[in-house]
Amino acid sequence: MKKFLLAALLLAAPLAPAAHAQSADNYPAKAMRFIVPLGPGSGADAHTRALADGFQRLTGQPAVVENRPGADLILGTTTALNAPADGYTLMLITPSAPVINPLVLKKLPYKPEDIRPVLHLSNNVGTLVTAGDSRFNSLQDVLDEARKAPGTISIGLYGNTYRLGARTLAKAAGIQFNDIPYKGFGPTVTDVIGSTVDVALVDLGGALPLIESGKLKALAVGSDKRLDIVPNIPTIAESGFPGYSLYIFVGYAIHADTPEPIALKLEDLLQQVAQEQSFQDVLAKHAGTLFVGSRGKPFAEFIGNEYKKAKEVASE
Repeated sequence: MKKFLLAALLLAAPLAPAAHAQSADNYPAKAMRFIVPLGPGSGADAHTRALADGFQRLTGQPAVVENRPGADLILGTTTALNAPADGYTLMLITPSAPVINPLVLKKLPYKPEDIRPVLHLSNNVGTLVTAGDSRFNSLQDVLDEARKAPGTISIGLYGNTYRLGARTLAKAAGIQFNDIPYKGFGPTVTDVIGSTVDVALVDLGGALPLIESGKLKALAVGSDKRLDIVPNIPTIAESGFPGYSLYIFVGYAIHADTPEPIALKLEDLLQQVAQEQSFQDVLAKHAGTLFVGSRGKPFAEFIGNEYKKAKEVASE
């Protein structure tokens, strides 16, 4: 009997810490990893670092930000999903991981259903711009010319979200753009300013200084309603395309196998950090970033709707 009890105790010993680690009562009990599948320096990276700092202050546990850029955000997403599903690895997500990549890539090294959203932080608004001295003064001007000469209006696009956004707009308007692919924001706006391309879909936050200086002219924004920071710029929806929106969402997720009590505790903690004035001040520095701050369930529903809209266009 003594031998039996000793063996039972030895077997139970390694299980106790694991069970303790899975308890939401003592969570977090160790360092948190914040995986950013982008290089350092972006607005999303800055927001993640501010979030990690706030999380560390709130919980007293270390919060480490790891940049894992590459392969349309696949590298960082895979790194996060391959970590233990214990709530200690948080990953930044944009439309690429749960929406775009599953639609445009035949084989993914991760399952989209393994992504469990916990915080919808913000939406960055897509904006249709042209050169400051362009002949176009409205979205309607662009569409009128595109209808007269199909395929002659060139549109600069970087990233699959903007490519799908342009295709959605073209389909709704019954026109055809001449799509010009770019690798990033900088080369795109450079060619728009130089009139190498007629128009482009870009991020409002990045474009706003160029709009204010007169180098770019904003024709329409992809938000649901006009924005306070640019009240004179109409939305694409009000310009004849009700229901149209174009956002680059930014949020955070964990592995779907994470115990739900821990996931909910993490949601609570992130809500507290995101609502802090110091964090809101960081967001305010990036014009065109619309704070959302919703929890996991509404964020998952939002992603589902974005997937449905993108799938209709991607299938073509």
